[in-house]
This record gives sequence, structure tokens and C-alpha cells, in this order.
Amino acid sequence: MVRRRWAAAAAATMMLGGVLLPGAAAAQDFSAGGALWYLDAMKMSAIHDAGISGDGVTVAVFDGALDRDVATLADADIEVRQVDGCPDPLSADPSDFDALQHGTSVTSLLVGNGTSDSGAGPVGIAPGVKILYYGILQDSCEGDTFPGALDDAVAQGADIVTMSGGLNRLADELAQDSVDSVAAALREGVLVVAGLPNRDTAWEFVTTTVNGVVNVASVDATAQPATQLDGSPMVNEDVDVAAPGIDVAGVGIDRTWGMSTWSGNSAATPIVAGLLALATEKWPEATGSQILQSMIRNTGSTPHELQWSNTIGHGIVNATRLMQEDPTQYPDENPLFKDEQQPSLDEVFSAAPDPAATDGPDAGQAAGPDVVPWLVGGGAVIVVAAVVAVVLISRKKTGGRTNV
Repeated sequence: MVRRRWAAAAAATMMLGGVLLPGAAAAQDFSAGGALWYLDAMKMSAIHDAGISGDGVTVAVFDGALDRDVATLADADIEVRQVDGCPDPLSADPSDFDALQHGTSVTSLLVGNGTSDSGAGPVGIAPGVKILYYGILQDSCEGDTFPGALDDAVAQGADIVTMSGGLNRLADELAQDSVDSVAAALREGVLVVAGLPNRDTAWEFVTTTVNGVVNVASVDATAQPATQLDGSPMVNEDVDVAAPGIDVAGVGIDRTWGMSTWSGNSAATPIVAGLLALATEKWPEATGSQILQSMIRNTGSTPHELQWSNTIGHGIVNATRLMQEDPTQYPDENPLFKDEQQPSLDEVFSAAPDPAATDGPDAGQAAGPDVVPWLVGGGAVIVVAAVVAVVLISRKKTGGRTNV
């Protein structure tokens, strides 16, 4: 399937430069919920109270070091997988917050039990999942660890793989081993979720332009997309969806194991992975591709045609609608493939794509209506983003590991 990018925004419902134009509705502000605002915004208590926790689903987390002994992970089902070329992710000293805060916070947003050393703590989106933890984003890892870790995760029965960071590469240095491993994972029905970089750079993550991967951006408690450090829009031509990720719950961020806040696409990524896990439990007859179809078709607050922008992709994920809409009504085809990227749909599924399935115009830069799942007044907030030019200053042939 070829992904087409729609734009159907009416001028009367656009917001430009933070000024709401006539006819547009303001997004509800959930920031009063503090670090746990994402729970209220996505109405997670109703989903968890209904018994949907991700039980029976396995999520592989690719990240840095992990403190498995923090209070919020006390009851979590976590299996640490050792990776050649990387140290044991559990070997970091508990006081090494720089090494531990990222991976521990990511895991907490998936399976946190709501406690921490200061009392309240991160609440996981899918507390019932089993975690397979791979510390491949540790600074001391050597070699290309992503393909081997992904292959192992698939072999161990992972349903979803989430990576809130990346192994950096230049745009023209796509690693075929990584492409092949993603293709093999998709062929087995495994969903691969990855955070996008938080700023423009000459580097991009190894998975960003790999077909079929869910690339995640972040929004704040008023549903506003993240911005660059200079305040300009954070745009990316490969963004697929956005999720809460600004000032959300974490641990170790303030150099204690109490709850604090952190921001970035890193935080939004496990939230998307957790929602996919909940949908996998709720709809066991649906394929992974059908669940992806449902996620991008049920963003926002009301049903809508497919649409796309370079700030929030197909829209902000809507947990309630993802649980309510039966994914089996949608095509069993991964909707996140583009003609110019690898692997091709043929390489993954050995089946020719159906051009008629996604026939439509190319996208503009603004998303259509109803891309915001929490609104006041029943309208939609539309963001018009300026395209930010990326100046590639350095073409060094060395990469690295970056958290986002």
C-alpha cells in the first residue's frame, strides 16, 4: 500500500502562529493533572477499569540502562535480554541517573504501577504486558546491535517493539541488515514503533525511513505539537502519529527516584506502543496491520478520512476510539509504506500493492479536521506548520546513539 498524504483543512478552522482563527475550537488543557496529565487526556482509567491492561501481549523495549528495582517497576514482568556488544543494562549503579533515567522512564510509561520514592509515580499505559528489555542504546555498545536485537525479539515472541532513541546514520547510509530485520519482523506480524529525533540534524535514526515503522512525535497537554529549541515547528516528513510526550511522568529525571517530568518524542513512543498493546489484547482476531489501520484512521475526536501533516502525521492517537472500533473492518495491509523507501511491500509480504486502496491527492502541510482527540466545543485545532529547512553542515561517517 502506498501511503498518500491528505490535507482537507478549512480556513475557518485553522490556527496559525498560536492565534486561533474564527470558528476553531480550543483544545482542552489537561496540564492541571501534573505529570500524569496523559492519563486524563486519553481517558485511560476507563480502559484500565474495563480490564484492558495488555495482558498476554509482549513488548520489546530497546533503550539504555535500566533500574529494574525502582518502586514503579516493582510488579512489572520484565525479562532482560543480553545483547552481544553491549553491557548488561542492569549493571549501572543506581546513582548513575544519566545512564538510567531514560530507559527506566520509558519502561515506566509502559508498565509503571503509579508509585515512586516520592509517593505517586508513573502509571503505565499497558501495565499487564510482558517486557523484553534490550539495552542496545547504551553508550558503550559496540557495532550494529539493532538487527540482532530485533531478530531476537521476534524469536522470543514479541508482538510490539518500541525504541525511544536511535542509532544515528546519515540519510544515505541505510543499513541493509536493519531493513531486512524490520521486513522479517513485519512479516511475522510484529509492530515496530520508534521515536523521531527531537530536532533537525544531519543525522537521522536507523529506523526513520524504514517502511512499515510507526514514527512517533509528541504533543503537550493542550494538544500542541512539540517545537524546536528556537520555538519553530518540529516537522518531519516521516512522522506517522503523535501522542502525549511533553511534561509527562518519569523517574530519575531530577536525579532522584521520585516522580518528575520529562519531555520529547522518547516519552510519546512508549505511550503509542502501550496503546497498540491494549488494542492487541482487546481485538485478538485483528492483525497487526489492521490495528495500525485503526490507529491512524481513529485519531482525533470523530471519524474522518485519512489525513496527514508534517507535525503530527495522521493525528494524535485516540485511546478510546482505538478500543471501540473493530480493526477487522479495515484492510489487512500495513498503511505506512511509501514507494521510495525500503523494504518494499513486495519484499515484506511477497504481494503486489493495490494502488486503488489509497488513491488520493498528495498531501499539503496541514492536517485535516479532527486530528486532536481532546477538544473544547467539539471543534478541531489545526496547526499550520512552516517547513524548516535542514542544513547538512557535516557529512562525517561516524554515528552514535541518541535518546530522544
